[in-house]
Amino acid sequence: MSAKALILIASIVAYIAINNHFLRTDDEFREQTENRALFGDPLGIQRFKQQPKKMIILTAVLLGPILSYYLFFSQTAG
Repeated sequence: MSAKALILIASIVAYIAINNHFLRTDDEFREQTENRALFGDPLGIQRFKQQPKKMIILTAVLLGPILSYYLFFSQTAG
């Protein structure tokens, strides 16, 4: 398995773990998740307005490692 795939899988697992933690500990976050329609706000803009700190954390956990991987290899390639 390639390094990119491993990083992506680890990012997804970390995202799921942190999202579950937010769902267990924050009643407002849980309520917003339950009331959200599946295709009502596909980009999550409404959710970013309601919970900006938590959504930034989740986005960084999901996209940060793979983007760092690409940035590192683009810098080393010249």
